[in-house]
Amino acid sequence: MNDYLSLKEIQELSYELLVELDDLCKKNNISYVLGGGSLLGAVRHGGFIPWDDDIDIMMLREEYDKLFSINQQTVKPGRRIISSKDHSFARHFGRYIRTDYQKETRDFIDEDCPWIGIDIFPIDFVSSDNKLFHKQVKEISLLRKIMLLSLTKEGSGNTRIKKSIKSVLRPITRLYGTYRAVDQINRLAQQYNTLDHKEYIACVCGMYGLRERWKYDEYLPQIEIRFESGLFPVPQNYDIYLTNLFGNYMQLPSEDKRKQIDYKVLRRIDN
Repeated sequence: MNDYLSLKEIQELSYELLVELDDLCKKNNISYVLGGGSLLGAVRHGGFIPWDDDIDIMMLREEYDKLFSINQQTVKPGRRIISSKDHSFARHFGRYIRTDYQKETRDFIDEDCPWIGIDIFPIDFVSSDNKLFHKQVKEISLLRKIMLLSLTKEGSGNTRIKKSIKSVLRPITRLYGTYRAVDQINRLAQQYNTLDHKEYIACVCGMYGLRERWKYDEYLPQIEIRFESGLFPVPQNYDIYLTNLFGNYMQLPSEDKRKQIDYKVLRRIDN
């Protein structure tokens, strides 16, 4: 019988990764901040959202490129920084992983990053023109759906209709190409980084779409706040960011809307 980790144990392993990645960034003069649900957890709970194991960080694209240029030999044994750059991770963001625990997912193919890790999202400059920003988000959203569907297992889906639709579209998305979709997402995400007037930024590779955009000046001042037993960097104006994403973010969602993790993690395996 397989011996799976509890949610608390997965959180402890993820936190260990965050401490390691924070140290790696400091040693290489790379700036980042907690993002998404991790920033929400830090502000509202002082750490993990109790029913979640997720840790997300985000950084400006130049910092992101710097992180992925680090010599992998300087990374702790059993850890890796993976991304689409070398086709080691079929996503439009990066991940810092540990390879000594096996992750089992219900919907995604076994080759799709079967390890636990921290998601690393690049932040890009975006247009202040609403129509152009909406167009960018819409195009990325479509490509993101193609990418994710191409990575799903046969027979995946919550309902019979969804399973049927996926079975028809999956071969088409795989013919289109997972990494082709990823490459196009990355290209679209960076299309405004050469703007002369850099007013707005967004984690356009994130899952919140139009809600991701906010002013660059509001991102820049940074402080440290507690996440579990450590202090980690966040935007000083995190209220603006969290309100954009979650509205009244200090109010707990109803129990039926508290997302549960949809994978299992096996105890230590051979590397």
